[in-house]
Amino acid sequence: MPHYDILIIGSGAGGASFAQALVGTGKSILILERGEHLPIGRENWDPRRVFVDRIYRTDEQWTDKDDRPFTPNTHYSVGG
Repeated sequence: MPHYDILIIGSGAGGASFAQALVGTGKSILILERGEHLPIGRENWDPRRVFVDRIYRTDEQWTDKDDRPFTPNTHYSVGG
């Protein structure tokens, strides 16, 4: 089994920035990501497609403090 000195969960703004800050340390770093790489394409650069049409939004259901279900405005992908 591989050994890593540092494990970072998520490659969003915080995880990716932290990983970048550690580059020169000589440590072995593993970044775990829940999502996949997004395909390269015009619609990925179109805010309307991503945020209004929600082409990558998850369909999972969460519950609030009163146990009411809702769908979070969440995307899972490499880099956020």
